[in-house]
Amino acid sequence: MPARQPIAIVNSRHALNACDPRGVGEETVADETHRRLYLVEHDLRGLSPAQLASVHRALDEAVRREAGRGSRIRYVQRIYAPDERRCLCLFEATSPQVVRAVNDMAQFPLARVVAVLSSVPDGTSLMADLEETP
Repeated sequence: MPARQPIAIVNSRHALNACDPRGVGEETVADETHRRLYLVEHDLRGLSPAQLASVHRALDEAVRREAGRGSRIRYVQRIYAPDERRCLCLFEATSPQVVRAVNDMAQFPLARVVAVLSSVPDGTSLMADLEETP
């Protein structure tokens, strides 16, 4: 089976390596001092606007609680596509399991978690960043 390819999300100042050639779905042990970026896809079909607002608040609170317990996680960004009833949430965390845990706590309908790379178009190539990654 070929290694999963990262998804490039353009939204931060520096390119961050979030590739895991084993894939996010497999059990991995992350270095507690090294955080990676994870993109979470949520399918929001069937949720009312009030339910959607509630689940976003619950996710914010779950991240605060988990970080307060010492987990290294940060909720970076939320992108909502109302016409498709989909939400993409970007997290910085030590493992995909931490990201899954906060989404489970918030009871947010989780479709998938994907390790991603993030960079800003500044004249450098994202592919060059990938080639430099061990």
